[in-house]
Amino acid sequence: MSRWFSHLLLLAVSCLISLHSPASDFQLTPYQLIYRASYNGMPIDADRQLQQRPDGSWELATTASNFLASIREQGTFGIDKNGSIRNYGYQYKRSVFGKKKTEDLVYDHANNTATYTSDKKTRQVSLERDYLNRLSYQVQLRRDLASGAKQLEYQVISRGRLKTYLFEKAGEEILETPLGAVRAIRVDRIREDDDRQTALWFAPDLDYLLVKLWQREKDGEEYEISIKDGNSQGISLTEHLNKLSKSMNYEKIAVK
Repeated sequence: MSRWFSHLLLLAVSCLISLHSPASDFQLTPYQLIYRASYNGMPIDADRQLQQRPDGSWELATTASNFLASIREQGTFGIDKNGSIRNYGYQYKRSVFGKKKTEDLVYDHANNTATYTSDKKTRQVSLERDYLNRLSYQVQLRRDLASGAKQLEYQVISRGRLKTYLFEKAGEEILETPLGAVRAIRVDRIREDDDRQTALWFAPDLDYLLVKLWQREKDGEEYEISIKDGNSQGISLTEHLNKLSKSMNYEKIAVK
């Protein structure tokens, strides 16, 4: 299974200082989401949960599995007094045809370092600021969209190396998803000198939750996940969308 597909499944993201500012009225709330995924036509179910721990920190975890493979990605973080994300740790586990892979990223704020370990290597990153990881950048991206930020650029630790993730808004669409018709903002990832294409859709009416993600690889393979079901703060997303559809005239547009 392509690593890029596992990354898509496990969204489902330290930013530049200006982008680390908190969304003015946006507050994180617990949720549980179920996604329908496809990998070269092979169906895979994915589950994503955000929950607040007793100490006030947050845990975001995504799992995906079928009879051939299983993937789990987990990250812990807090929100500091300035409203910025403070990362604590990140872990990625994958098993495909019995072959296992594990990655860990541990933040040591006392010494301003983050240590990455995998089955084959160890790397250390100096924390000039609280760099994000492959899960927490997605949290910050969601917060920035909710606040109306125009610049979506993030410094992300990926496989023990510091990378820049750049996104741009591509407009608003009405998506047909397994959950129903959803109004969504499309965000495209911008890559220089890379033929891969990635698009994400976030739903303003559902607290900017990720409702769809699509990627095309260099070799033409396509991967996609779409929201299937879920709840936020104990409220069913299906019920919420049914109420919206009665009060809003959604024009149903199929988006590939």
